[in-house]
Amino acid sequence: MHRAGKLLERRARSEFELRERLIGAGLDRSIVDQVVERLIEIRLIDDHAFALQWVTERSVRKGLAPAALIAELEAKGVSRDAAEGALEEAAVDEEAQAQEVAVRLSRKVAGRPAAIQAARLRDMLARRGFSPEAAMAGVRAVLPPDGWD
Repeated sequence: MHRAGKLLERRARSEFELRERLIGAGLDRSIVDQVVERLIEIRLIDDHAFALQWVTERSVRKGLAPAALIAELEAKGVSRDAAEGALEEAAVDEEAQAQEVAVRLSRKVAGRPAAIQAARLRDMLARRGFSPEAAMAGVRAVLPPDGWD
């Protein structure tokens, strides 16, 4: 319980993530099961709350698209349903988010020809998991339409 508390003290974790860390530290699986069950019971582990916090922080700080956020959460053992529910609850608007991220990224491509700026911005947004439509909306939000579309 002490080791789990130390891990949760640093940041929230999914049930799967905490289990893996405790088992990886050499603790007996039956003890890990008991600890995790108790932490769920007292609500120190809550995958839905974890997913909502993850989505909120990562979408703003890292500018990740909904698809990328779902992939990250699934890698942390959160079910797809819980991840999608967190996205819905956080009200993440992919196109609006792509536009905000494009504004932040536009300084990296400034000074180049418009067509190159557009292509690089689109590619940067795509690498963050934005759909082609949302990426183009982001590009259109920061570049004048002349000369690249």
